[in-house]
Amino acid sequence: MNKRVIAAVAAGVLALLGVLVLVVWAQGANDRAFEGAKLVSVVRTTDDVSQGASASDLAESTEIVKLPAESVPDGAVTDLDQIAGLATNASLQAGEVLLKSRMVAPGDRKGSTDVPKGFQEISIALDPEHSVAGSIKAGDRVGMVVSFEPKDSSAPQFTDFVLNQVLVTKAKTAIVGDKGEISGSMITLAVKTLDAERVAHSQKWGTVWLTLQNSDTDTSGAKLITAKEVVE
Repeated sequence: MNKRVIAAVAAGVLALLGVLVLVVWAQGANDRAFEGAKLVSVVRTTDDVSQGASASDLAESTEIVKLPAESVPDGAVTDLDQIAGLATNASLQAGEVLLKSRMVAPGDRKGSTDVPKGFQEISIALDPEHSVAGSIKAGDRVGMVVSFEPKDSSAPQFTDFVLNQVLVTKAKTAIVGDKGEISGSMITLAVKTLDAERVAHSQKWGTVWLTLQNSDTDTSGAKLITAKEVVE
């Protein structure tokens, strides 16, 4: 075997080793990103899934991934056997952690709530910080807090509670990236006409927080807050 052949073979072997090293490094990238964090296994969608898909159908559109425990929403499915015989109650997006609340008996509509007579629906997009860590679901009651920064620089920024006990009719949450981050929630509210305008204006010009409320929530005592009231 001449020197050129030997050199070519050696180069090929080195290239193969380089590829193998790169693959091993890439496979360990997520583990390094999560180093020190407590990881839990959950089911995550790899493709968009239509409403009404059965648990058995999900086998081809999901994967088991390990994510930091603090980024995993309550009710996350850890194994498809947990939802055997159920079907999705809404369409799912690729990258979404599968929640037990998304699965119901075939034909059931528990993933959404009917709009009360005289009300209308409006949706707002919020990150986890502003939507109770992405835990809001259909049927919940929420309050809405809004902060505004006036264009007049002489006027103070202010925050106020603008709505209480608002019915959530739909909630699409828990879109999770490769590093375990939840990118946002889409919350649909049932409101009357004036409140729909308040929601739209707040989403456009202010910063919105939703609070999770129940029948025992005390909604009294709210007032317009500026920095002065915060430090008093």
